[in-house]
Amino acid sequence: MTRYTLTILDEHYERLRSLLLRDELEYGALMMCGRSRHIDPWTGELEERALVREVIDVGLDAFSERTATSMTWETKPILSLAKRAMTKGFALCIAHSHPRGGLEFSPKDDVADADSMHIIFNRMDSDRPHFSLIMDKEGELVGRAFGSDLKPAPISMIRIVGDRFTVRYPGRELRQSRDEFDRNVRTFGPQAVADFSELRIGIIGNGGTGSAVASLLGRLGSPRLLLVDNDRVERTNLNRMHFSQLSDAILRHKKVEVVARGLAAIGLTDIVVIRDGFVDSPGVRDALLSCDLIFGCTDDDIGREFLNRIAHFYLIPVIDVGLLIEPNDSGGYDVFDGRVTVIQPGYPCQLCRNLISTTRMLEQDMVRRDPELFEQRRRAGYVVGGTAPNPAVVTFTTEVACMAVNEMLHRLTGFRGTESRASERVRNFRLLKDSDSLPAGASNDECPLCGLRKWDGRGDMEPFLNRT
Repeated sequence: MTRYTLTILDEHYERLRSLLLRDELEYGALMMCGRSRHIDPWTGELEERALVREVIDVGLDAFSERTATSMTWETKPILSLAKRAMTKGFALCIAHSHPRGGLEFSPKDDVADADSMHIIFNRMDSDRPHFSLIMDKEGELVGRAFGSDLKPAPISMIRIVGDRFTVRYPGRELRQSRDEFDRNVRTFGPQAVADFSELRIGIIGNGGTGSAVASLLGRLGSPRLLLVDNDRVERTNLNRMHFSQLSDAILRHKKVEVVARGLAAIGLTDIVVIRDGFVDSPGVRDALLSCDLIFGCTDDDIGREFLNRIAHFYLIPVIDVGLLIEPNDSGGYDVFDGRVTVIQPGYPCQLCRNLISTTRMLEQDMVRRDPELFEQRRRAGYVVGGTAPNPAVVTFTTEVACMAVNEMLHRLTGFRGTESRASERVRNFRLLKDSDSLPAGASNDECPLCGLRKWDGRGDMEPFLNRT
């Protein structure tokens, strides 16, 4: 069985809405979409995910008839877009409005969609699915996917990614919350709690901050979590790693197994998927691409750069977490900050924010591939960085984890208000008041990711993420 989903950036959603709801008559538009095909590790299902890259206005001249309940348009725009899509392996999505309401496909829509899909599949040389959407007068969406047999299958989730994270799925208004989450419902309302329970969330790095994030998400009732870490518990982890015990350090248990065991003891998470490896290893890929949201809790620059690209290529928001403590020789601190940064299209990427160093990535790659060579070069003075661990204390790693999870909650619920648009929050732990700053950051105009934005929603390609 195949699960079909679609992700659209808020900027593309707003453009689509302005086109489709331009007046009281039906209107149509086309969308070019990247693709993601992967196995969902929580269900074992194949997922076909459409990633909207472009919204195309076909123009009023393309319509021979428009009424409040129907429309007829020519096939030329569809044929033209299919030709463009074929060269890249992209998907097409046909969208139209129901200005009088009715968020369901009518018999007329069934005929029109089948005719359009027949044209598309005759033009394209692939059996991969294409998609159609309806938007009602309130801007709500429902969709379906078509294979080459022209039989429709429902889209089980539509994600809208912007300053807020919004999800739409069949039966959304009918979902009921469990008794354990009564206080969450009283705080955010039943709909927000229901939406959260639909998310697949990844946590990359399961140490001080990652284990704290996992604990918080477990208490919130996240039903499907992915844990990724290649490391094992050591005695030095016990001062800050949630769920860990002395026996875990003695027996050198895997961090992902320890955190999964702790989540099972809480009992509010349905399925925990673990991957014992680096985030950029091929064995992690499908699980990562199945996520709706990712928490980056690694201090590894290679991992951060990988997540940086995932956020743009696959339109999966990444909430990156960092703690920097730099004691000085006078007994004080030059830096004592916690940071939460949201990585997604439309925001400065981590390279442009100088949160990732290409020099550190090269050194970390050397540590992975040839630790003896790295040590030789470090002693010879050819290595800028080193392998010494950074300072960390459980109260501060846990507070940064709280900042990260609260950022997610704001983007799902809007509890901070409509004016809160910060993509990064830095907390100076030494200050008694006004401790949080909101650096805007800036994209380099020539940055392929966040400046030129050439890879937004590109999805599957060879080489993966255009990494050579």
